[in-house]
Amino acid sequence: MGSSSLTGRYWGGSIWYYDDVALAPHVEKCLVGYEVGSGVADGAFVDDSTIIIGQDCGSVEFLSISTESTGAMMTSMCRVEEHLDAVICVQVTCNRKTALTGSTDMSIRMWDCQTSNVVRLLSLAHSQQVTGLSAHPSDDQLFLSSGMDGNVLLWDLRCQKPASCVYRDWEDKPECVTWLGSADSSSATGEQFLVGLQSGALALRNTKSLNCSIASFQALNRPLYRIAANPKPGQVAVCGNDTKVLVVDITNESIDLRYEDDRHSDFVRGLSWRDSECLVTCGWDKTVLIHQI
Repeated sequence: MGSSSLTGRYWGGSIWYYDDVALAPHVEKCLVGYEVGSGVADGAFVDDSTIIIGQDCGSVEFLSISTESTGAMMTSMCRVEEHLDAVICVQVTCNRKTALTGSTDMSIRMWDCQTSNVVRLLSLAHSQQVTGLSAHPSDDQLFLSSGMDGNVLLWDLRCQKPASCVYRDWEDKPECVTWLGSADSSSATGEQFLVGLQSGALALRNTKSLNCSIASFQALNRPLYRIAANPKPGQVAVCGNDTKVLVVDITNESIDLRYEDDRHSDFVRGLSWRDSECLVTCGWDKTVLIHQI
C-alpha cells in the first residue's frame, strides 16, 4: 500500500507491506514499512519480493522485501531520478523483466528490473502529460499510453517509428487505458482495449478497426482515473473522481454493469485484483475495501 502525506509545507510518502489485505490500512498491523521523501503516485510488484514505485518528485525506486524468520525488512535497491516531473503511472511488462513509467514531463521510460537502468527513453511521447499506461498481456514490446493531448498511442518498440495513434479526442480527453485479455487468452481479445475518458465514459476499441468505438458505456459522471483488467478476461474495474467503484463485463460488442459500490467517502485512487473474484480498492478517505465480485 502506497500513501502520501502533507506535513507543514512538505509532502512525504510511505510504503506498507501486509501479508493479509484485510489488515490494511492499519499501519500497526503491517509486516514492514518504508518511508520515502515524496508522495507515492503508483507502484507495482515485479515479483514476490521486489516492488517498483513512482514518486511525485519524479523518482523511480526499486524496493526489496525480505520476510525472514528474524523479521521482515524492506530496503531500497536503487532510487533513480530520471523523470523531470511527477511519475503518474507504473506498469510491469508481461515478462516481468522490464517496467514502464509515465510522467507529467510527457515522457515514457522503460526500465530493466534487474539493473534498475533505463533501457528505452521515449522523450516527448505525448505533447502533454502522460495519464495512463498499459503493458500488453502477452507481448513485452507492445504497450498503450494515453495523454492529456487527447491521444492514445500504440507503441511497438521493434519498429523504427514505434508510436501509432489508435484513438484521438481533443474534447473528451483520455484519462486511462487498458488492454483486455490475459496472457493465455485468444489473440483476438489481445487486440481490444478500453479507454477511460474525462466525461466518465468508457470506449471499447480494437487495434484492427480504428474508425469508431465498438461500444461505449457511461461509467461515472466525472473524469475516470484508473481501469484495472480482471485476470479473468472480459471484466474490468473502474474508478474516477468519485466515491464509486464499478466492475463491468465486456463482450465483443457491449459493456454491461456487473457490480457497483459506493462505500468510499472520497475519491477512489487505487484498484488491484487479488484474484478473479476479489477486488481491493483504496482512496483519499484513508480506507482499503475488499469487494467480492
